[in-house]
Amino acid sequence: MQLPLFYKKVVPLSREQHKNLYIEPVEGFGFAAGSNSLYIAAVEFPRAAREYPIVFGKDAQGNVFPVVLLGLKKNQNVFVNKKGEWKADYIPAYARRYPFILATPDAGKDQFAVCIDESYAGFNTAKEGQALFNAKGEQSKSLKQAVDFLKDYQKHVRLTATFCKELVDSGLLEPMQANIALKSGEKLTVGGFQCVKREKLKALPPKKILDLLKSDQLELIYLHLESLNNVGALTAKAA
Repeated sequence: MQLPLFYKKVVPLSREQHKNLYIEPVEGFGFAAGSNSLYIAAVEFPRAAREYPIVFGKDAQGNVFPVVLLGLKKNQNVFVNKKGEWKADYIPAYARRYPFILATPDAGKDQFAVCIDESYAGFNTAKEGQALFNAKGEQSKSLKQAVDFLKDYQKHVRLTATFCKELVDSGLLEPMQANIALKSGEKLTVGGFQCVKREKLKALPPKKILDLLKSDQLELIYLHLESLNNVGALTAKAA
């Protein structure tokens, strides 16, 4: 099984197995320093588009999904410094949910289990931080907040999948490739992603454009297109 980015030991959260487990706050995002792109949900586009290029990737099953570009090279995240600080105003929810995650126990089923990354160093039984469960075996306040965040996030993941399917069905996406020259003289090629082709968008029938407008998907498309102007700022950071 392929693990999600920067998760190393994903296990289902268990009242029995983890009843004495505490969690210390996540300090820093050093765990994401090697991720040059991260998934984002459509609801994040308005804020993410101000700082990151938003493009579209495709998984092994052919599913299209949006990501923010965080670096120009493999394993490069120019927004996380050596101290683990995320140097941007907006941090993608994908990173903010760590070390919790929802996982699907059975493929093809729309049921999710709350899981944790047991490798996270902040988990302990020394009563450091916040307990995950109270004396009655019920979820603590902090765990409830984390679970609510995961559920809300998953709802937006489903909505985002609908948006991406519309892009594919409308034939709006095409492969993108950016040839970038750094001040040092190094030349890089960024590829493997897709973006919306403006000409294809303009060529859509008026009714289809009206449908995209009414569903707020047209706004998401233009946020994506506007965000591509951030490639220059990303290049400057990478240099």
